[in-house]
Amino acid sequence: MAIDIRITQAINEAVKEAGQPEPLARRLIAWFEAVTSGNEDINDQATTARHLEVLFEGAVVENVDVEGED
Repeated sequence: MAIDIRITQAINEAVKEAGQPEPLARRLIAWFEAVTSGNEDINDQATTARHLEVLFEGAVVENVDVEGED
């Protein structure tokens, strides 16, 4: 089963609004598609950890001021 086009659009919009690179959206969508098609098990901790590592590596993190921190 393919994911709903509205979810794909929402992921693309959210990634763009967050100033993240486009490949991050493609990776998220690919993971969602793999889970919904049954090719990936969201409960498999090793697989999930691998996907999260790829996503974290693809994300751009800037210096963010957090209230209460110096």
